Amino acid sequence: MKKTLLFALLVSLLPFFQSCETDVNIDAEWKEITIVYGLLNQQDTVHYFRINKAFLGGNALEIVKIEDSSSYKNDLEVIMEGWLAGEKVQTINLDTITISNKDSGTWYNPYMVVYKGAGQLSEGYDYTLNIKNLKSGKEVTSATKLIHDFNFVKPNAGSKANFNVGYSSKFSWRNAENAMRYEPMIRFHYFEVPLGTTDTIPKYFDWAQSTQYNVPGFDEVEISVSGDAFYTVAASKIEANFSGVRLAGKVDYIVSAAGVEYDTYLNVNGSSTSLVQDRPEYTNIENGFGLMSSRYQKTRSIELNPLTEQALMAMNLSFVKSPWVK
Repeated sequence: MKKTLLFALLVSLLPFFQSCETDVNIDAEWKEITIVYGLLNQQDTVHYFRINKAFLGGNALEIVKIEDSSSYKNDLEVIMEGWLAGEKVQTINLDTITISNKDSGTWYNPYMVVYKGAGQLSEGYDYTLNIKNLKSGKEVTSATKLIHDFNFVKPNAGSKANFNVGYSSKFSWRNAENAMRYEPMIRFHYFEVPLGTTDTIPKYFDWAQSTQYNVPGFDEVEISVSGDAFYTVAASKIEANFSGVRLAGKVDYIVSAAGVEYDTYLNVNGSSTSLVQDRPEYTNIENGFGLMSSRYQKTRSIELNPLTEQALMAMNLSFVKSPWVK
């Protein structure tokens, strides 16, 4: 039960994480257990942390529906600091705000207290999080490095997205400092004009590519994109027999990078095909549980090749010649 209660809070944040335990100790003494979750990104100027307390004892399914059982409310002092060469160069104070759109589930909702701080982060700084319970005196800390900016290699900035039947194209980028895992994706933009109107409604579908990793000794990450697969995905994502016309737009090549701690957390707490399900818990929160890490996203947007537009027009998807494809 202890593991379930500790990580159920993280499950509410990251639905694909799973953990279970069969030991039950209903009569355990109450102990303050702090759960922290936050991902930093220098592309953001506002930063959020989820900080809650877990609990032991009682009827867990009933207790989690009570806000006081897991919320610190205003009992915490939360400070994030930026460090350069061992010197503190930035301080960001985080204050409580209440969000009103928490998804329904086991924990109390839709209102929930989170911690918010504003400030421009620098990729050259190391960041620490310092949490102090003003009532109990308990202190919780963590630290992470930010993922540095990186460059695309292919497709080139001036090229066009070309998905040729029977051929593959290259999608590649430079390895980013402090990044460990990459989630590449291709986003195809198009527009719908319903029959009898002049409305141009923007639409898109996402085509996820295979997860990649930062391999030591390699400066570049490259994947192969199947032209045939593009049309298969388009047919599955775009409804046929649309009452109107569709116009093709640009194509975004997107790479989402995860920090070292985030990658480790995903590996340890993700689903497993192993018969041994009792794996070690991962946390980089000192005197607590959870995760503080970094993320970064890079996008290259290019025009669609007219030959690919022609292939789309030959499908039963209502595409016609688009002014955005030249």
